[in-house]
Amino acid sequence: FKKRIMKISFDYDDTISTKKGGDLAKKLIADGNEIYIISARRLKVGMVERAKSLGIPLSRVYATGSNEEKIAKIKELNIEQHYDNNENVIKELGTIGKLFKN
Repeated sequence: FKKRIMKISFDYDDTISTKKGGDLAKKLIADGNEIYIISARRLKVGMVERAKSLGIPLSRVYATGSNEEKIAKIKELNIEQHYDNNENVIKELGTIGKLFKN
């Protein structure tokens, strides 16, 4: 029995940038899931180092520039779960959004 691989994304600031977020990402990676970092930041500065430290390929790191673009990217990539500390983003994503509280 093989577990289905899920596409799961994390917001960067106050989410995967935290110890709690990093630990959750590590657990999900260990379970074989495909992890992405999708942020409303304009630049990937900081995000790249975090991705490398967690073993997330840089091809799965996105700085979208706005929450609207972040939501569009999540949908475009067919992400199945997205962790974010922004309640508005979670509302927009509906069932795939998971509110992250550090």
